[in-house]
Amino acid sequence: MPAQLNIVQPPDGAGDPVTSPEHLAIQASPDIVEFAERVHLAFLEALRSKLTVALGSETRASFIRTEQSFMARYLTDAEPGIHNILLSLEPLAGCALLRFSSELLFKVLDILLASPAAAVGPRGESVTEIEFHVLRGFFQIFSDALKETWRSTPPVALTLMPEHSEESPAGYGDAHSLAMKSMIEIDGAGGAFYVVVPAYLARLSAKVSGIGADETMPAEGASPTLTRIADALGSAKVDIDAVLSNLTIRIGDLLELAPGQILLAEKTADSIFECLVNKSTRFEGELVSAGGRYGFQLSRVGVGDKAAGSPADK
Repeated sequence: MPAQLNIVQPPDGAGDPVTSPEHLAIQASPDIVEFAERVHLAFLEALRSKLTVALGSETRASFIRTEQSFMARYLTDAEPGIHNILLSLEPLAGCALLRFSSELLFKVLDILLASPAAAVGPRGESVTEIEFHVLRGFFQIFSDALKETWRSTPPVALTLMPEHSEESPAGYGDAHSLAMKSMIEIDGAGGAFYVVVPAYLARLSAKVSGIGADETMPAEGASPTLTRIADALGSAKVDIDAVLSNLTIRIGDLLELAPGQILLAEKTADSIFECLVNKSTRFEGELVSAGGRYGFQLSRVGVGDKAAGSPADK
């Protein structure tokens, strides 16, 4: 029977919103989330086609929602019946992962091993090492579909990471990630799965490809120069300073300061302030409170470099 792709589109104002964890230092913009979801829908279409050929069974897939969190949430959460498959992002530093339920994996095993449903006894929540070996071809289909649909990104491997790899995925736990949850159904049974990618991969892909909201992804990748730059800088870190206000004070008054005194800034509480990246002004925004912590909501991006000689830099 032909496979079917069922993309669920909730009505306006309904459905699951993008989850915004309380302690993320930065959130992906709606445009980046939308871009990642368009790529994910293309991935589901490619996956559906490949599973049809490989399994010869009716397959349905539906996109549920996108979550934002630290990669560590998916690398370390030991939920019963959940299995992670790590994907390499070489040559970039980082990893992506596939996250499956045991229910889905057991269904695929029954198809691959031609096991009648009645012949299968009670099962636990764990998949054995031998069963994982049998499922490797199934995981490879996901890897191939991801490589096809993320083709406009800086070229990354998205290959299955060896079980005993020297690369430690725990070191990537602080990466801000986009986790796209979907449901797949094969022969009337299935379960949920996640595709989790670092948010910087979506940002680099959208930036390099220059894809608009109503455009499709180009068949060709980015220019070699932009790709090399993105490869080199994708996992680099920079310092960001939020400058609320400048204040000038006489040296004599400075020496007489004592605990309990209040220094009044020139700006009001709702004023726009600057964000410095490596001591150069790059953004402007407003102070906000989120999850009991201070944050800044950007109002202008790419303000431009300013000389680092103001009192704020001292």
